[in-house]
Amino acid sequence: MLKRRAILSTAALAGGLALARAASAADGPAQVNLGYQKTGIPLLARQLRVYERRFAPLGISVNWIEFPSGLLLLQAMDQGSVDFGNSGDVGTLFLQAAGGAVVYVAAQPTAPHAEGILVKADSPITRVADLRGRRVAFARGSSSHNVTIAALEAAGLSLNDIEAVNLGASDAALAFARGSLDSWTVWDPYFTMAQSREPTRVLAYTGDVLKNNAGFLLANRGFAERNPALVTALVDGAQEAGDWATAHPQETTAALASATGIDPTVMASVERNASFRIVPVSDAIIASHQATADRFFRLGLLPRAVRVSDAVWRPAAHG
Repeated sequence: MLKRRAILSTAALAGGLALARAASAADGPAQVNLGYQKTGIPLLARQLRVYERRFAPLGISVNWIEFPSGLLLLQAMDQGSVDFGNSGDVGTLFLQAAGGAVVYVAAQPTAPHAEGILVKADSPITRVADLRGRRVAFARGSSSHNVTIAALEAAGLSLNDIEAVNLGASDAALAFARGSLDSWTVWDPYFTMAQSREPTRVLAYTGDVLKNNAGFLLANRGFAERNPALVTALVDGAQEAGDWATAHPQETTAALASATGIDPTVMASVERNASFRIVPVSDAIIASHQATADRFFRLGLLPRAVRVSDAVWRPAAHG
C-alpha cells in the first residue's frame, strides 16, 4: 500500500488545482476518461490517485479504462471514448495516417535498454546480420516493429530478408519459450520477464538503433481544443507520477508488482531499465518520429505519408 504522505506535496497539489481551475467552468467536463495499460506512468498515476486528488475538489470525476494494447487505446481515443492516455511510437503513426482525431501533447523518451531483440543463449545467431532467413517475432504496428526494421537496416538487411512472425507479446512469449522462434523483439515488462525465465542474449537494444525515440502522452483532439488547461494539468500529473517514481524506486516496484502480478524481483529490473521522464514534444523528437513515419511509408507499411508536426498539440494555439 502506498503511503498517503508520499503521493502529493502541498505545492504540487496547489499547482495542479490552479492549472485545472479554468477547466472547471460550467461548460467543462464533469468527468475525464483516462486510458491506461498495465505498465508505465499512467498505471502508476492510477495507483497514486494523482488525478483523483487534483480534480475531486473541482467536481471532476476520473474514469480509468484499461486496455490490453496501445492500439486499442488509440482507437478508443480516436472515437472519443477516451480523453487522454499514452502509447508507444508506431501506433500513433498508423492512426495519424488514417486521419485519426488524436494529438501528441507530451513525450516520454524511450529508455535505451527497455526493449530489444532477443535470442536464446545457445542460439547460433550472434548478431543482427545472422537473422537472414530466420523466424523473427514482433507485434505488427508496435514499437518492436520499428526496432526490428531499424536494426535490420543498420545491418544491411530488410524485412524481406527474414521470416516476420506477427505475434502479440503473450503469444510470442509462449512461442519463444517452446523454441518455435529464432528471435523475438519485445518491450518491457515482457523483455525482462523473458530474460528472467531462461538464459538469453540481446542482439540489439532500442537505444542502439533509434535516437531521440519516444512514446507519447496523447489526447483526443476535440477534448484538447475544448479543455487546454485540463490537458496541461493531466500532463503535469503524469510528470508528478514520473518524478515520484524516480524518487521512490522501491515503492514504485512494490506498487507496480502488486498491480500487474509480476514478481517483485523481475519488476525491480523492469523499473531499473525504465524512463519516467515526461518532456515537451521537441523538434528532435518530432524529427525522430518523422523518420520512423517516412521509413514505414517507404516500406509500404503506412497507407499514406504523414507529417508528424500536424498532430502536435500547441497549447498557445488553443487559448
